[in-house]
Amino acid sequence: MSKRQSWTLLIALALTLIILRLPSFEMPLDPDSGANAFFARQMLRGETLYGKFHPAHHLPGIYYTFEFAFRLFGDNPIAPKLLLFPWTLACAWLIYLMGRSLFDHQTGIVGAFFFVLVSSQRWVTGMTVEMEHFANLPLIAGVFITITLLRKQAPAWQFIWVGMLGAISILYKVTFVAPLIVAGTSILVMAWVTRGQVHSWKTMVFRLIWMAVGLVIPLVMVAAYFASLGLWERFILVFQLGFNYVNDAQLMGGSDLPRPFGFPLFWMSVNNIAVLIFGLFGTYRLARRALPLRTTDHLTDFALALWLIVSFALAGMRGGGFAHYVLPVIPPLVLMAAIEINMAYQRWKTTSFKNYAVAGAGVFVALIVINFIWANYDLYSPYLNYKLGRTSHESFLRNVSADGYASQTVTEYITAHTTPNDFIYIWSIYVDVYYYADRTPPVDILWPSYVAATGSPERIFDPHTKYIILDTPQRMDRPQWLLAGLAANYDLKTTLEGREIYRRRLR
Repeated sequence: MSKRQSWTLLIALALTLIILRLPSFEMPLDPDSGANAFFARQMLRGETLYGKFHPAHHLPGIYYTFEFAFRLFGDNPIAPKLLLFPWTLACAWLIYLMGRSLFDHQTGIVGAFFFVLVSSQRWVTGMTVEMEHFANLPLIAGVFITITLLRKQAPAWQFIWVGMLGAISILYKVTFVAPLIVAGTSILVMAWVTRGQVHSWKTMVFRLIWMAVGLVIPLVMVAAYFASLGLWERFILVFQLGFNYVNDAQLMGGSDLPRPFGFPLFWMSVNNIAVLIFGLFGTYRLARRALPLRTTDHLTDFALALWLIVSFALAGMRGGGFAHYVLPVIPPLVLMAAIEINMAYQRWKTTSFKNYAVAGAGVFVALIVINFIWANYDLYSPYLNYKLGRTSHESFLRNVSADGYASQTVTEYITAHTTPNDFIYIWSIYVDVYYYADRTPPVDILWPSYVAATGSPERIFDPHTKYIILDTPQRMDRPQWLLAGLAANYDLKTTLEGREIYRRRLR
């Protein structure tokens, strides 16, 4: 592909991404991203992460990403969405490069467009800025570099980059270890494939050592940084809370799905069954083609198939989850779907007329696009009606983000009835109100499930806590201590979009 063609492809991918993600600019931040924005704002104002406020079970990667977005584009909800555009485009371009270098141009192009399409789907949180969107870049790069280094028989020291990319992925979420698993397993397999060569086992050991060095250095540096600030105990609290989170089945529904593949298989099937089926068929064909493992081409097929399998397993290891858990599955899945479609095209081209082969491949691509349209019609239709002036912005939000609209309504009320010196407390997962209203809680962790993690839960009834907002009892249990504290100190002032707003009594 010429330089001009490469630029044409990049521009086409960028335009497709912009068009598909336009509705996101009219939608408020999701609760997770609202919390991320809250911490990033505090960091901009001089607070240290894990200091005055603690992000519970999350490592620092996403908060520094949001802070970077704010420094680039200002402290506003649009900033992380703007940063995500080039970030997602880089992910798509890496998938194109993988497909092109490991297979052919067609595979790369189709895989890149599938990634832009499927990662933008509403019900895989495509309109949000969840951390998985950002983590996909080091996840993809880690696998791509691993395969490239092994195919080139690169010196062992170069595997330090694989470890560093693995560390970056982990700093977003500790379970983002798919590239490390793929790399470690592939290095072992490569040693077996080349076992007849001199020093093959020695090369394997040094590759693993260098990868471990690349992994450890960034993680140790991050830990040392927070320890130097006297925040070591606060930092390791992340892991304690994280283990509790992983084992807490009450935090989410669907936890009875078969582990580890049940949840991601189910969620992808209801979002885009076509890309799931083609991706699984592609994985099956590569796995069969990889055996027996004798050449670097076999190793490439094995590593790609393993990437998808491991990504699915990590996404579903809890037996349930939230929609954004499947985002790391999308890169290997769309690449496998592109591989399957291209392999089918090549088979048909040798057994029938080329026009028939083109038509068959076109039908496969069309099925994925039709699935996208079907799954996202209730997003783009209200958006177009709003942009054409047929409905109001309020109507658009009520249709596509009812909870986001509720948070905005609560935000307006809180902003009008409090000052920055007042505390508020939100007994709900919709903690984005803290960011939008620019108010702080009386405790150090935003999420209600951790209200007792660092002290007595009654701390929320601080005399400066002017308002407490309760979600519906169907979504958030109301323990006796909460009801007793409200009865003793607060009066119900109003109910907005199902959220009860209690005001502290004047003494």
